Amino acid sequence: MAKSLRSKREKRLRTLRREIAEPFYDKKEAAKLVAQTVALEAPPLPVRGPQSQDAGSSRADSSASAMGEHSTSPMYQMLSV
Repeated sequence: MAKSLRSKREKRLRTLRREIAEPFYDKKEAAKLVAQTVALEAPPLPVRGPQSQDAGSSRADSSASAMGEHSTSPMYQMLSV
């Protein structure tokens, strides 16, 4: 008999916990929906155009020099000795 009372009490406790926690999750869901609608109604962000040739060519030169010219790097000089 004690087990039956204990399980009924635990079941009721679970129900109470769910009833307490439910309004919190409802508010959270409502706030999420409001944030989504505001984000969808906001004007779209501008798309960045292509960068200038100078910035692109200097970046390409630096990556090419890092990959192709090993003779000037100290690590390559240590390996070649």
